Amino acid sequence: MNLIRGAGLLTTLGLAACAPEVTDIDAEQSALHGGGARGRYRFWIGDEGPTGPLFSGPQQYPFLCSTSEAGLGQPNVDNQDGLGNAVYAVEGVPTSGVVGYSADCSIDTRVDYFYLATDGRFRIYDATNPPEDLVQFPVGETLVPFVVRVETGTINRFVYNIAMLAPFPESLARPSTLNNSAWNQKAIYYLGGGVGIGHWQGEAFWHGGLSSAERGLFAAMLQGGYAIMTSSGNTTATHYNLELAEETALMVKRHFTATYGRPDYTISIGGSGGGIQQYVFGQNRPGLFDAGVPAYAYPDMVTQTIHILDCNLLEQYFLEEATLDPTSMWATWSNHRLIEGLNSSDTVINSLTGVPGSSECIEGWFFAEPTAHNPRTADPQYFAALQFYGYPASVIDDIRWTHWNDLENIYGTTGPDGFAPTPYDNVGVQYGLGALLDGDITADEFLRINRCVGGWKSQDQFTPWPFDLSDPFDSANMTRDPVACRFGVPAPRSVGDRRTIRRAFTSGHVFRGRLRMPVIDLRPYLDPVLDMHNARQSFSARQRMLDHDGNADNQVIWFTENEADFGAKAVLAIQVLDEYLTTGQRPALFQDACFDAAGAPIGFGPTAWSGILDGGPAGPCTTAYPLNGSSRTVAGDGMAGDVFKCALQTVDEAIAGGVYGSVAFSPAQLADLRNTFAEGVCDYDRQRRRRGWR
Repeated sequence: MNLIRGAGLLTTLGLAACAPEVTDIDAEQSALHGGGARGRYRFWIGDEGPTGPLFSGPQQYPFLCSTSEAGLGQPNVDNQDGLGNAVYAVEGVPTSGVVGYSADCSIDTRVDYFYLATDGRFRIYDATNPPEDLVQFPVGETLVPFVVRVETGTINRFVYNIAMLAPFPESLARPSTLNNSAWNQKAIYYLGGGVGIGHWQGEAFWHGGLSSAERGLFAAMLQGGYAIMTSSGNTTATHYNLELAEETALMVKRHFTATYGRPDYTISIGGSGGGIQQYVFGQNRPGLFDAGVPAYAYPDMVTQTIHILDCNLLEQYFLEEATLDPTSMWATWSNHRLIEGLNSSDTVINSLTGVPGSSECIEGWFFAEPTAHNPRTADPQYFAALQFYGYPASVIDDIRWTHWNDLENIYGTTGPDGFAPTPYDNVGVQYGLGALLDGDITADEFLRINRCVGGWKSQDQFTPWPFDLSDPFDSANMTRDPVACRFGVPAPRSVGDRRTIRRAFTSGHVFRGRLRMPVIDLRPYLDPVLDMHNARQSFSARQRMLDHDGNADNQVIWFTENEADFGAKAVLAIQVLDEYLTTGQRPALFQDACFDAAGAPIGFGPTAWSGILDGGPAGPCTTAYPLNGSSRTVAGDGMAGDVFKCALQTVDEAIAGGVYGSVAFSPAQLADLRNTFAEGVCDYDRQRRRRGWR
């Protein structure tokens, strides 16, 4: 069971085949940013939902509507000024003529009924012609049809759904005539994953289709009586503006409360980016969710770029070394882990070459740099969709396709070309330091890597990444000269923008470790298959909680051996959190744990993960599921992984402080080291003492 949703591309277009919810903080944000009256959230069939924003700032333009692709019809016309999607006289036929434009992508609210079929899929339900494959389930001694009422509309320009079991006859005249007797008065908020860079409405859940994992989870939760809220704006395949996502979840929940009544509590669940949202919202708006199951999670997205943008730089270096010398140690894939920290393997089939040997940098993160960091690169489907819906060429040309520009209302822009500054910085980072200290690489190799790794050019110098993979690691946009660096000339490093770093923190996009709700951090152990959702991330979040509060009592960590047992444990996690919220007492199962392939516990309780953060002997889970690092942990950074720009010390200070242990540099090597790190090397010990990025 995999709760990761989407890849952030317009694949459905067919063109190319904080406190409780109402608090002083909430009221202050509404007052400052036009939060609106409660009545805005009371609407029903035939009405449009509120378009926002409350506090997330100016809305992004251009913004592609995708209701038509979900089978929900074209968006409503809201202007004749050429702003937004063209709305055609005949849906999907531009030659039929434009009747207006939609900037807000709103549709009229509707209600549909779905049923659970015997093959595990949900299909549209027609009560006048009950299907033969309809699942029934017992309520007491009576079998009732597994029918689900799904309210669908738009809130904050995104498509939302509210799903609730509805096995009994009811009237849709108004909310008060609904039969909600199957609802247990509790809610689930499901959040989706993926990597998106904005400029579109995203994929609708129910009408756009549910994944097999979502179908299984939703069926279990609905049968248990829970209502389920979703929004395409809470899917990171749509965008990674977590301030906007928080605002969207808040608005959807307000509408739910105004329509169905306040739930006793709301439990969040979702994988990857859906897990990130739970950590970040739990920090930034306590009370939005009461408990959560962040699955396959990272503490946040933006701090992943610290080491993931190293991946292409290092893989390009390894490629060149192996090409120059086929006997190079870097021709052996498992050695890449020595520098990258992330796992690598000599047997996993490489998705680029089709032969054995690869790394997590490739299998997990290969598209990360061109997708989120290269402003000249975007999937052709985006351009096809923008053209199909009538956006002028000048508007399309002005888009900067990066995560940073997706959040330009937070990071700002610089220069006449409108690029958003980036926080990526590798000045002073000593790649492979841990491998040098362990004797896995020589001093000469350590020096050559650090001379040649380089950094990324400024965004105005970037060129489009070739989808034909003629330059797989985007080396055209690196700062390095592979010939000169191998003859003693250090390649320039990247300098992160301090203002952007500060705004990443102050906007709440960095999880600092403040969490005021219980969570069960759940993940299958995928490090052996080089999946991007590596095991270290759970403990990165925990370390930040320890750094912030001195404890991580609100977080427990569960690992399954693989994805086969994951679905059952996701349901169990919700049941445990339900008990926690219902009784107000910490359940016996709210403890660290890991499970084997059959779902049986390997380790359970306070010592399950010993040896990872406490320096003690390895616990049973630590032994069963060993962690890998990152390029920055190999370079000396700690588990938290939240240092964008390190504090610097001179090479001589590093030598005097014992940074290089028993490694003895020759006079020539020492001169090379000082030349390579003329600005100094990272002092992570000092950084940890200061607990800051400055």
